[in-house]
Amino acid sequence: MRSLSVELKLAFLVLAVSLAGGLAGAHVAGEIFERNVEDAGMATLQGAADAFAAQERAEIESLAATLDALLANDRLRHAFVTRDRERLLEVAAPLFRTMTERDRITHWYFIEPDPERKVFLRVHRPELHGDRVDRITLQQAVESRDLGAGKELGQTAFALRAVRPWFHEGKLVGYVELASEIDHFLTAMKARTGDEYGLLVKKRFLDEQAWANVLGHRSNTWNDRPDVVVVDTTTFTEGIIDWQGDVESLPDRGLALGEVIRGDRAYVRGIFPVRDAAGRKVGGLFVLHDFTRHHDAMQDAIATTRGVLAAIGAAVAAIFALLVRLLVFARLERLRRALEEQAARAGLPPSRVVELASEDEIGRLERLLQRVLHPGRPREEPPGGAPPGAGPDTGH
Repeated sequence: MRSLSVELKLAFLVLAVSLAGGLAGAHVAGEIFERNVEDAGMATLQGAADAFAAQERAEIESLAATLDALLANDRLRHAFVTRDRERLLEVAAPLFRTMTERDRITHWYFIEPDPERKVFLRVHRPELHGDRVDRITLQQAVESRDLGAGKELGQTAFALRAVRPWFHEGKLVGYVELASEIDHFLTAMKARTGDEYGLLVKKRFLDEQAWANVLGHRSNTWNDRPDVVVVDTTTFTEGIIDWQGDVESLPDRGLALGEVIRGDRAYVRGIFPVRDAAGRKVGGLFVLHDFTRHHDAMQDAIATTRGVLAAIGAAVAAIFALLVRLLVFARLERLRRALEEQAARAGLPPSRVVELASEDEIGRLERLLQRVLHPGRPREEPPGGAPPGAGPDTGH
């Protein structure tokens, strides 16, 4: 079988190495692109978590401002100081309806001072009173003698609470608390960002029976996960229920959950810890961000990089092959022709010269050099010389 040219072998090898190097470079560049896009996606997800915290702060400021206005109401103060429950409800009820419609306030309490801390009046449930309150936000107000505020879990969901002590003539007469459920947080955030959100809470902080009563049998999602329940979400698609991590082990900076492809859309996912007013990690905020544009740009960049590096590899291989041809193989070819001429002048049979064409150029050159240097050796002799013990060819 006719041997391949050494020059061709070398050209193939250089081309293969160049292309492999180009593809390896493209792979590394692709990973860098992906990491940069993921970092950008995570920054966007972190922005969503920050938006949740900003929404909470804004709501607390609104509740605090509303509390200040209520504490300045002389009619409310007089009814509370005199402990006239009926009069207090009469004055508070129309104000509560207005706050519910305008500010989404869902709870309003008047609470006795220490040591009882009993509910004097629930404006939203006036038939219930006399029970003791031990919430963290109230404890904050008691200790600071100022505003206590934060998220606290009720039986079925989060409520944002703000409590202020009420002083009259330098004496503490009790506490006033306002609260609003945060079920509108995620909807408001989605309207601003276009992202999808889900709020997960550890079951041990909720009441299963109350949850079932609120949702009903058909909508009860309590058993969808063994440890957490989705208390609010803008989407029930993949990525929330199927996440199996522990929200209490989430790092403060959040956790990236990678990307998910749905049809022609690409999404990046992340989850961030949610703390209550006591600082406990009681849940997680799940964020699903559409980064299709960045994903497509990254794929285009990777494909372009691969093409460019492959082209560069091929060009380098071609230039290297040309240089090797000019600097090595062209000179070897000239040397071969010169040796063939010398072999012909030395009287070597033409058939012996033609026979050399069955090897590559280096092999032909080596065999030809042996013929010129040792013209009397038999044609079957290997390129390294005669076998041990063989004598010179006498020509007989």
